[in-house]
Amino acid sequence: MSQVRLTDEEVQKLIECIQSGAEVPGDLLPKLSPGFFEKLRAAGKFDYKELDKYKIPTIEYAGKRSEAVILAQAAITGGAAPLQVVRNFGENSEGEWRNMIVQGDNLQILKTCYMNQDSLIKDKVKGKVKLIYIDPPFGTGDEYGGSGGEVSYSAKLMGSEFLEALRERLIFLRGILSNDGFIMVRIDYHFGHYVKAILDEIFNNKLRNEIIINKANKQGAINKKFNPATESLFFYSMNERSLISPLSKKRKGSSNWLNMHSPKENNNTHTIKYKKIIFTAPKGRHWTFSQKRIDELASKKRIRAINKDYIDVFGKKQTGMLQYLMCEYETIESNWTDIPSYSFSTKYPTENSEQLLERIINSTTEENDLVLDFFAGSGTTAAVAEKLGRRWIMCDFGKHAIYTIQKRILNIVESKKLNNGEKNEKYGCQPKPFCVVSAGAYDFSKIMNLRDNKDVYVSFVLGLFGIVRESDDFSKKFQLPNIYAEKDGDPVEVYPIWEDEYLIEIRIDKEYLQDIIDASGGKLKGDYYIITPETCTVIGNTILKNPQKEDVQFHMLKFPYKVLEDVSRQFQIEEQPSSSADINKLISSTGFYFNEEVSINLEKVKNGVKIQGFSTMILNSNKELFKELNGLSMILIDNNYDSKVFNMDQAIYAKDIEEDGFVKVSDISDKSAIIAIDKHGNESKIVRI
Repeated sequence: MSQVRLTDEEVQKLIECIQSGAEVPGDLLPKLSPGFFEKLRAAGKFDYKELDKYKIPTIEYAGKRSEAVILAQAAITGGAAPLQVVRNFGENSEGEWRNMIVQGDNLQILKTCYMNQDSLIKDKVKGKVKLIYIDPPFGTGDEYGGSGGEVSYSAKLMGSEFLEALRERLIFLRGILSNDGFIMVRIDYHFGHYVKAILDEIFNNKLRNEIIINKANKQGAINKKFNPATESLFFYSMNERSLISPLSKKRKGSSNWLNMHSPKENNNTHTIKYKKIIFTAPKGRHWTFSQKRIDELASKKRIRAINKDYIDVFGKKQTGMLQYLMCEYETIESNWTDIPSYSFSTKYPTENSEQLLERIINSTTEENDLVLDFFAGSGTTAAVAEKLGRRWIMCDFGKHAIYTIQKRILNIVESKKLNNGEKNEKYGCQPKPFCVVSAGAYDFSKIMNLRDNKDVYVSFVLGLFGIVRESDDFSKKFQLPNIYAEKDGDPVEVYPIWEDEYLIEIRIDKEYLQDIIDASGGKLKGDYYIITPETCTVIGNTILKNPQKEDVQFHMLKFPYKVLEDVSRQFQIEEQPSSSADINKLISSTGFYFNEEVSINLEKVKNGVKIQGFSTMILNSNKELFKELNGLSMILIDNNYDSKVFNMDQAIYAKDIEEDGFVKVSDISDKSAIIAIDKHGNESKIVRI
């Protein structure tokens, strides 16, 4: 094995780089990785393709952390958010997929997907996402308004704060993307080039395209610069997989038949069956498409076999090669200004157009593939994925967005059909089963219903002490019950208060600890941790001897029941917006919070409604209950509530509510209903006006 030999001066330089986070000088790299460079020298040349990872341009800014630190913190601190189903729509069999609208901080949700532990998404998301589309806030301070004149969106984060917040999310997005997946990031000129540098770094320079799309609202006459008219889509992939198909109109013209194999020998060198003949890709090449895709092309008469002798990968002579027809479609170039990039059908600001998402999803995914959008906004990605038969997960922190997406999917049968031309046809199909999921919001009553929520409780109390719940069977490893994790290699027991006997009768005392040593067969030694409510133990940290006279150090990790609430509030979660200027703070929200009871009383008055009373149990920054309307973030209104599903028609922020509680609302009737949202995102029951 090659040894690392550094001078004292070089060692000091390396220490300085590590401590300051600076890049290690290039002349030190061969000395830090001598085996790698010696191998290249032995081959007689340097393989510059292998050295690409040392040559990716990066940008430095205040607050930038290494990928290792970001990923380690997710594992060490247990930052993943618990997922709880709030509402189900449609029926399906147990275990079958449901599309998801997830309300919560997208960073915590990404950690949950990355950690792959939550039962709702375990083994269903990580490594299985074929397309990620995100349209993050552009970080410029610009404000955007809805068609009714209300301002609903403000790109609040600026500079390095914005870049690091986005970069952290992109690192986790890469971790859940499938090996043959694609990601598209929409951005404008303010930070676009910085974001591209970050994407190059995270996705190892695997840029497919910078695609040009139209800007939403072009400015009027200006004389200090050229009028910004476009934005960018940065298109990256995990590997060199081909696009599914070009997507423009059919063209008339000469046929364009292409071979169905591509350079690069890999695991896709399997045989392909066509018209009872078995075809094998030539040596050094692989099939461009899967058998499923080939069968689809064959059904459309877009495959043919040509007579051509070749030697297959097994060294046998074969006759015939498969080709597929490309002439039905025009090639799509990277200038996409032929379609609108924004739309205003939901009155939600910065709503992406369905034409844009149709082109993206059709060209990168196949039916039943999984599509994710973690800045979901109005839910265009969900609507188009639904219409194209893809599975989807949408995420947003704001309740305004969640109810907008819910309504859009519930009413999708009445929406326009994709690619409908001048016919203006309706989609005409009911949505597939989907659910609304709360991320990071613990329902306290469910936490305390421990028999039915044992796993949630175990994960939560482990997280209180910075311990991550892992999939390993630690009880089997240590031959002891109720061991759910390790701390520095030592067992961590979660005291089983989901069993009434333990909750009510048994207490942790010296006899209880001795029983643990005996149950281990006398083999237990070193540290042993017990996470327990403080009322269940009558003893503190204790040292006992095993039969070999070795110390067993018992550590009591105690907490009061109230910690379930108190700890959650110490995370300083961002508040739901009371005005448009605050809305984009939501992307930097962190931590767990509880579903608290919210109540509102109101009466119908001329030109609107008047709030007679509002209450919430959340605390302000001074750890005090909010007074009067100060804890109110917004109200959502369904103009014609059917007593079954709340279909939001209007969202009114607290800043637009007068001091005496008057709310100016149009189209109010006896069938109208309201939901009040407090500043932590807790919502009231549906209240009839």
